[in-house]
Amino acid sequence: MNVYKNKENIGVIGEYTCFSLAPWIKKGDKVLDDLRRAARTNNKRIIDALKATGIILEIKEAKNLIPTTGRNVLARLLTGDPTYSGEVDWGALGSGTTPFTNASTQLNTEVFRSQADSQAFDDNIAYIDWFIAAGDVADQTFEEFGAFIDGSGAADSGQAWSLLITGGWVKSGAVFISGKYTFI
Repeated sequence: MNVYKNKENIGVIGEYTCFSLAPWIKKGDKVLDDLRRAARTNNKRIIDALKATGIILEIKEAKNLIPTTGRNVLARLLTGDPTYSGEVDWGALGSGTTPFTNASTQLNTEVFRSQADSQAFDDNIAYIDWFIAAGDVADQTFEEFGAFIDGSGAADSGQAWSLLITGGWVKSGAVFISGKYTFI
């Protein structure tokens, strides 16, 4: 089969799971390792156990494609261009609701930014996670999320790797965001 004729099988897909967690969960808690493992392996038994104990309050999922800015960084890396490291190192939550386009480069209304908590890969899948503790930002509903390459703690910094409208991720304590990027 000619892969050029089947364009829907070529690309990068970003999938996200946002876990609203009990407010007493802190960065470094062992339960985050369990949650990370469950998210990466789709282990429903672990997730159900964490729900039953009141650790997971809500789960929301979202998918998107990677915009041009993120794909441009990959193309540069493949050709030896050292402009960017290629590391998806920051995630940001926002309150905007305007849908993103392939040409979008930042969130509509960035509210809070967090450095990646964990990064790993397995074959053609990259996993990047963010943990936001109860006191890091006020409880609210976040309508958008973005992952950024070579970002910093400054709003709108870095190259947009992934941008999505969340459908309303509720933070009412701690939040764990698990990103899964599949290269197909």
